[in-house]
Amino acid sequence: MSLFRLPSLLVVVLALAAGCQKSAPPASQARRIVSLSPSVTETLFALGAGPQVVGVSDYTVLPEGTPALPRVGTTFAPNFEAIARLKPTLLVDQQVKQAPAEALSALAPLKVLPWLSLSEVVGSVKELGRLSDREAQATALAERLQSTLSRPAPKDAPRVLLVLGDAAGTLSEVWYMKRGSLHGAALESAGARNAIAEDVAGPPNLSLEGLIAVDPDAVLVLVTTPRMDAGQQAVVLAPWKKLTGLRAAREDRVRLVVGSDVQSTGPAILDVVERLRAALGTLPSAR
Repeated sequence: MSLFRLPSLLVVVLALAAGCQKSAPPASQARRIVSLSPSVTETLFALGAGPQVVGVSDYTVLPEGTPALPRVGTTFAPNFEAIARLKPTLLVDQQVKQAPAEALSALAPLKVLPWLSLSEVVGSVKELGRLSDREAQATALAERLQSTLSRPAPKDAPRVLLVLGDAAGTLSEVWYMKRGSLHGAALESAGARNAIAEDVAGPPNLSLEGLIAVDPDAVLVLVTTPRMDAGQQAVVLAPWKKLTGLRAAREDRVRLVVGSDVQSTGPAILDVVERLRAALGTLPSAR
């Protein structure tokens, strides 16, 4: 499965410290925010700052009922002309090594936010509240994220690999969620231990041989689509069932977690915890 089939989490997979930015506009100035990060955009709308947003990334899914907004490219390939036409007073993005921060900062004040671990997201949510004059709402959301996503799994919890799925049902390699990522925290909060307990440098992917060597008790597959019928689910599960060398496959312990926002690293991650918990509850008892 190609990484580029998973744009909603591409910035998480490759997130590294980077970026410098000018000062944001004063609170008294009317805000015109362009967000190049779907997660940042989701958070701004959750804080009630949606009316301040005038442009979003190509991969952003806006809240239902929200009028269409101009698309301005992506973190890695921003459309500079489209951004300039919107006359933003503030650009916001996630910290990603490959992002052209210097060029963006020539268009408007740029705020680059760390958005990988729980502590980073909590801090960045508060910063977004300050930038959008929604500090009370941001504090409440940050506290909810902290309390929900900082619950450790029991010591005897199952070792689960949380992976990115593909609705087309291809499986040539596996991209998984690191323990220290936001989804890693969600998995623990849902009651499972990450099957890869150590911090791994570099992109979090495994060959199929590497997957079998990890030998997780179960696998949860995140599939970004609003819904899937039984036939569609069978297509995605079929290549997993063929992995007879994988104990989780032999014991029917591979589950799909389906939804339009299951790969979100915005506030929807709170709902993802419940979906992960529900999926874990369908697993047969360990043999």
